[in-house]
Amino acid sequence: QNNIQAPMTIRVHPKYPIADYRQALDQAGITSEPLNVALQALVLDKPVSVYDLPDFETGSCYVQDASPQLSASLLDPQNTDLILDACSAPGGKSTHLSELAPESNIIALDSDGQRLERVKQNAQRFNINNIEIIEGDAQQQDWWNGKKFDKILLDAPCSATGVIRRHPDIKLLRKPKDITALVELQAKILGNLWQMLKPGGTLLYATCSILKAENEFQIADFLYSHDDASEIKIDLDWGIKTVIGRQQLPSHEFDGFYYAKIRKIS
Repeated sequence: QNNIQAPMTIRVHPKYPIADYRQALDQAGITSEPLNVALQALVLDKPVSVYDLPDFETGSCYVQDASPQLSASLLDPQNTDLILDACSAPGGKSTHLSELAPESNIIALDSDGQRLERVKQNAQRFNINNIEIIEGDAQQQDWWNGKKFDKILLDAPCSATGVIRRHPDIKLLRKPKDITALVELQAKILGNLWQMLKPGGTLLYATCSILKAENEFQIADFLYSHDDASEIKIDLDWGIKTVIGRQQLPSHEFDGFYYAKIRKIS
């Protein structure tokens, strides 16, 4: 499944009932199908220019695969929450969190200033004003003001082995030593961000990888070495249940993706 053409999937803004927006697409000559797992998703039967999507420039929708669309609802943001979206560029997950909890406070962190411009542009297009954009390294704490987060979303740097159909060169370029380095980086970021989470808070760990070393083994190691961490089971009819978390293998509608949810006990 990693070699087939990935479909173009959009996330429709909640202000547009999905049936109404689907009808607007139909009128524009664009056929789409809803998904029963990602409730704001529409899978287009063929890719189109974003400017052909009705009201795109005024924030009707965002182009995003169905798998990462699950992250916001899994994190379950509340309007009273202080939320960190670590490794946030280009802003798909931050804007989605904002849609679900428009009065929450969201920090969109990324180490790449250029890619953060995309976060800014997307927030402006959606007319969002509860996202603070910070350029900083998720391995460090020099960007942090010391205020602990209620929720943290970590879409970790990874091998991207779940999205080879979008980036076929990954098959040729990835070496075993790259995976080892990525696993070390993920562990370092996880350990650092954990210190920033409030007791009782939730961290959602995500990758677009299908490798156990980056996914369930990574989280198993983390839980083993952190007494104050416990897994929250993900009860979702999506992908397959792994020892810890859930794994979606690449399919027509979904990129390969992994999620694990962890609560800070004390």
